[in-house]
Amino acid sequence: MIKVPKAMSDTVVVTGGTVVTPAGPLPADVVIEDGTIAALAAAGTAARGERIDATGCFVLPGGVDPHCHIMPDVAAATRAAALGGTTTLLSFTNPGPGEGGAECLLRRQRELANAQPAVDVGLHAMLYQPDQVHDADLRALREAGVSGIKVFLAYHELGIMWSARGLLELMTAAARYGQVVQVHCEEGQLIEGLVASALAAGRTGPDVFAQTRPPAAEAAAVAVALQTATIAGATCYLTHLSCAQAIDQVRLARRRGSPTLHAEVCLHHLLLDDRCYQQDDAERYLVAPPLRPPGHQEALWQALADGTLDTAGSDHSQARSQTIPELDPRGRGYSYGIAGAGARLPLLLSRGLARGLPLQRIAEVASANPARAFGHYPRKGALAPGSDADLVVWDPAAETTIGATTFDDGTGDSVYAGEKLSGRIRDVLLGGSPLVREGRLVAAAAAGSYLASGAAVTGPSGRGSRR
Repeated sequence: MIKVPKAMSDTVVVTGGTVVTPAGPLPADVVIEDGTIAALAAAGTAARGERIDATGCFVLPGGVDPHCHIMPDVAAATRAAALGGTTTLLSFTNPGPGEGGAECLLRRQRELANAQPAVDVGLHAMLYQPDQVHDADLRALREAGVSGIKVFLAYHELGIMWSARGLLELMTAAARYGQVVQVHCEEGQLIEGLVASALAAGRTGPDVFAQTRPPAAEAAAVAVALQTATIAGATCYLTHLSCAQAIDQVRLARRRGSPTLHAEVCLHHLLLDDRCYQQDDAERYLVAPPLRPPGHQEALWQALADGTLDTAGSDHSQARSQTIPELDPRGRGYSYGIAGAGARLPLLLSRGLARGLPLQRIAEVASANPARAFGHYPRKGALAPGSDADLVVWDPAAETTIGATTFDDGTGDSVYAGEKLSGRIRDVLLGGSPLVREGRLVAAAAAGSYLASGAAVTGPSGRGSRR
């Protein structure tokens, strides 16, 4: 458990700023006591406590990143998140060969205790043993406070691709336990056929990796996931949607009255397109689903603005995965995955505001909705009395240029290096304690802890304690 500094028992007041609430920006003082928000007071009226001057700045809830892979280096990934204003990471467990989902989650939970996370970390269980559904495992996951359960409709070559029948059985069981099923939506058999055709024609290269995973393969898998969730009455979370066709499927499902549905977009699909695959350094931009042709980004931004997309993640890859070797003329396979836990919130703020998204909508997709989807709200993702005092002071008048090592995540040169942003993450608090001051990390390495979801969270009003 975290040792709370003595000063944490005193009152802290973030004063002079404009607080971003669901109803819109509001001049207010944020009063913090014992690591939680005690009140939002009228501007300038909080009479006592240590002061943090946020004059001229916006005060937002700490970011909640719903989609990342941080376990290869928790300390580095969470340090990057903190520098980018994200105070909660929800990470996938990535089981080892033959390792069950519950077994892996419990192992990763133990590892977090020694990993010195800079921010709070919740865990999503990956199920790498397709079509195996066991009530005992689902109970164990729920008791461990799992955030979500993820399965894949692709990657037959890795032995992790679920069938439609297996997905139905999992969703039916998950609905009984109130668990969220996350689905990686690419239609694996279509992809296998396209890969075989490409290889038969002698086509290889990083651009062929992208071409054999087209938007239609994603949309087909989205349709299967949504219809299966409807039959099972399950809560479905669609990860990293990347194309207009997938968005159409979500809109259709909602018009037809689907059960609880969450739809996610990731940063790279909003900002980059498949022209990157024509560059000499194309491999740096490989990701699955791949970057899409120009035009899909506009559809994604529109869906983010109109509420079709609920959450925005990073899909941060602390270590890259490998493609099958056949598509690589060298015979080694390409590495894929993009690091973005630090860049996510600054880029969403800068690019989102430039496109006319209100600040409260950006806070919703970057903080509140991810917390809601996985049972962490209003403890996380909110600036409200009783919530954890996780907050960001963002200076809209400053400018930021992302450098190769701006977020210090240890993954090498960022694909976002050189991006010029409006605004700067100035200060970040986790549980009322400073993580970042004036853009510099100031907290001890082990500022964060494991974050359990839902019924597994203990303490007053279902809230966990930092002590």
